[in-house]
This record gives sequence, structure tokens and C-alpha cells, in this order.
Amino acid sequence: MVGTTHRVRMTTFLAHTAATLMLGASLVACGSDQPAVCDSADNLKTSIEDLKDVDVTANGLNALQSQLTTIKGDLADVKKDATTEFSAQISAVETSYSAVKASADTAKADVSAASLAAVASAVSALGAEVKTLVSDVESTC
Repeated sequence: MVGTTHRVRMTTFLAHTAATLMLGASLVACGSDQPAVCDSADNLKTSIEDLKDVDVTANGLNALQSQLTTIKGDLADVKKDATTEFSAQISAVETSYSAVKASADTAKADVSAASLAAVASAVSALGAEVKTLVSDVESTC
């Protein structure tokens, strides 16, 4: 009788341990099983943050255009990974990106206080649109 009680307790203990391990494994898998758009949105967010660090005065407009190329690639990744779920937000970012690119091209052709102010304004608008997109994506991650 004592041996049977010990076996029942051991079986119960092992069953609880196995259930706990399986639950823990499923929770870990849940946390690491994010959609690809989560990573691509994070990369885009980082690229926008890096854009703020571009020193046009010290490094010229080529530095800005180089960072815009990085942003364009990251935005393409978000667009590919997001499918249609965030199409409105992506469209807004693309429009803002085009405005930054156009203002940077104008400033490169004719550097002036007004053209550089237009670049700064367009960069600010792009940052706001990316912030909205990333926030919306992060809410699904």
C-alpha cells in the first residue's frame, strides 16, 4: 500500500512537472514568435532615429541622402512584411518620405536657409508618420 501511494504521488508530481514545463515552453514560444513586421518596423524606427543624428552642416546633404536610402530599404521591408494590414500608415510614410527626398534634392541643387528649413520640416513630418506606423505595428507584436 505504501509503495502504491508513493507511485501515485510520484506520477502526480511528474504529471504536474511536465504540464508546467509544457506551459512554460509554450509561453516562451509565444513571446519569440513575432510576425516579421515587428522586426522590420523596429529597424525602420531605428533608421528614423539615426536620421535625427545626421549632421548636414558637417557632413553635407550626401549624408542625409545616404540615410534616406537606408530608410527606403527599411520601409520596403515593412511594406513587404505588413501585407495590407498597415497599408494606410505605410502610404502616409511613403508620401512623407517622398517629400523629404524632394526637399533634399532641392536643397542640394540650391542650398539656402529656406531649402534647408523645408528639409527639416519634411523630416519632422516623416518622423511623425513613422512613429504612428511603428506604434500601430507594435500594438500587434
